[in-house]
Amino acid sequence: MKIERLSKGKSKKIIIAIITLLFIMGIIYITNSKAKYQVTKSVQIVNGNVSYSPYDFKIMAMYKNDGGEDTPITEIPESGYAIDETKSYCMRGNQKIKGLLKTINGYHTISKLHTNDKCTLYFSKIPTAEDTLANLNLGNSLGTITTVTGPSCGSSNTTCYSGDSKTNNMKQNGIYDTVDDYGKSYVFRGEVDNNWVKFGKVNNQDIWWRIIRINGNGTIRLIYAGTGSSAPVTNTSVTQIGTNAFNSTYGDNRYVGFMYGSSVDTYEHTHTNTIKSTIMSQLETWYGTTNLNTLEAKIDVDTGFCNDRGLSAANHGNYQGPGGGTGTTQTAYAPWDRLLKSGTTDADTIQRPSLKCANPTRDLFTGQNSKGVTTSSGTIVGNKKLKNPVGLITSDEVVLAGGFLYQNNNKYWLYTDQAYWTMSPGYFIDSGAYVFYVYFSGNLNGNLVDNAYFGVRPVINLSADTTFTGTGKSGSPFVPS
Repeated sequence: MKIERLSKGKSKKIIIAIITLLFIMGIIYITNSKAKYQVTKSVQIVNGNVSYSPYDFKIMAMYKNDGGEDTPITEIPESGYAIDETKSYCMRGNQKIKGLLKTINGYHTISKLHTNDKCTLYFSKIPTAEDTLANLNLGNSLGTITTVTGPSCGSSNTTCYSGDSKTNNMKQNGIYDTVDDYGKSYVFRGEVDNNWVKFGKVNNQDIWWRIIRINGNGTIRLIYAGTGSSAPVTNTSVTQIGTNAFNSTYGDNRYVGFMYGSSVDTYEHTHTNTIKSTIMSQLETWYGTTNLNTLEAKIDVDTGFCNDRGLSAANHGNYQGPGGGTGTTQTAYAPWDRLLKSGTTDADTIQRPSLKCANPTRDLFTGQNSKGVTTSSGTIVGNKKLKNPVGLITSDEVVLAGGFLYQNNNKYWLYTDQAYWTMSPGYFIDSGAYVFYVYFSGNLNGNLVDNAYFGVRPVINLSADTTFTGTGKSGSPFVPS
């Protein structure tokens, strides 16, 4: 066997190659060891960029959806989109993990990641009232010729609706816009006949509804209008599920509540949400007799119903504002304050309705499974106290639809020739709690909560992604498809 001696040059090159290979292997070993014991980080995605990333964290894919199919994207949307928690996931080895990807207060957030996790993110467009209004395709039918806003109210620039010498001047038929907790809301107003919806059944009868408004998050607020195979008569008792007291007794401020406290020593305890009102229990019972609980995919549980128990900003005669709200203290509540002349109990010629709930943690009643509504300005979460996602109309919604404090009006679609409850507190005076109701003649007024002769009209919200057939007219109602 012949043995050849390597030259010094070749020997040197081999030694260098071996050392280099060992060096590279050492780096790989150290890096992998470090990654293995690295502390798990949370990664927040802000303004379209990943602000921090572990060594080998990789996003495999990103998609966005504007209401149709998922479309691949290369940059994270900054605003107007939320992470779809039902679709988005991370792979940890062979295990698919959900719940790490969320949009919170307008920020896309990924938490509890491990190294080597690979995530697929789906972004859904945050629905708006304009999207839903466009999907309804109302065309030029009555009430949709133009969107009308009222004059500004002083420096607050709040939309106001004025009367003429206390004569109701709210006879424009159309869709009015104002701001709610979720964005711009569109309210059906006046003598409109294109807001009919047929949805759900009770006792094998179709349930009919009227659209109160398109909420700012694109959900659709409906009020009960009766049952049957054709549109119910609008000026009879069939427009309500029956009559009932708001609460069975009236001798304390707490009874203005849709729920109220068991302890009444402080304002907070008086108006906490511990005990169900009489009317809340009736709504739950009615809901249980329907098939609505089988249609939950089309019913929104996140958008709330406001039982505004804030105190009046001013005293109105014998009705005390700030400092009241407990026991038998004379008290005016915020909804009433918005309709009165300052310091008096006279109806103002300018009504100042508001669709914003001042204390959503306490007064915005949402479903028990509510996750909150993500908007471009943050996430709104209510009190999660509703067993079933059903409430009542508010006095502010009545005013926006065409009602007026103390002033008769039979020329707007909420007029039924019946008296029925809202869920808005009015005041406490002469040892009695009063809540707003719509009177037989269409005006807004307050009455003792134990009045058992006023009607009950359930209110629900349909999901923003609901699609419809029909034109919304009484002879061709919107029917969720």
